Amino acid sequence: MSIIKLRNSKRWKNGGLYPILVCLCGFVVAFVLRYVLSSVVDESMSMLFFAINCIIMSYFFGYVYSFGLLVMAIPTALYFFRKPYYMMDGLGSKDVFLIVVYGSIVMLAAIIIEWLQRERYSAVLQQRVSETRYQMLIESDQARRAEYAEHFAAVNKRQQEESTAPVTSDSAPIQD
Repeated sequence: MSIIKLRNSKRWKNGGLYPILVCLCGFVVAFVLRYVLSSVVDESMSMLFFAINCIIMSYFFGYVYSFGLLVMAIPTALYFFRKPYYMMDGLGSKDVFLIVVYGSIVMLAAIIIEWLQRERYSAVLQQRVSETRYQMLIESDQARRAEYAEHFAAVNKRQQEESTAPVTSDSAPIQD
């Protein structure tokens, strides 16, 4: 059995303006949740809700949107949720560590999700191709059976006509 190589498995997601709007809404929701819970959530988790948003958007719309959200989330988290608040004074070792940790987690999750989505979409396409081939096989078999039945009926009719026809001899015996 040969494995079907599908080149359009990258098309598992829809493009356009809709994913961008949903990603921006998710970004706003993550920002609001982090802002509301800033008194409860520690400063070291400044990118937690943004990372969750990036992973969810990666599941729905692909890794490109997730990476775009990550690029937006890093400066937002550093500006609003790291001391000194509402100020960009440079990157400290903790800031770089958080960027590396959250960035690598989001990128790894997005790449794995993208790969799994492509494989799932490829399996769906292969299933559709198999179902179409099966339907074509059934239709071909039905057509072959109908042709065979017509041929069999014609042969039976001719045999019946030959068996019921009177035997007439048009040729006279040859005499020497």
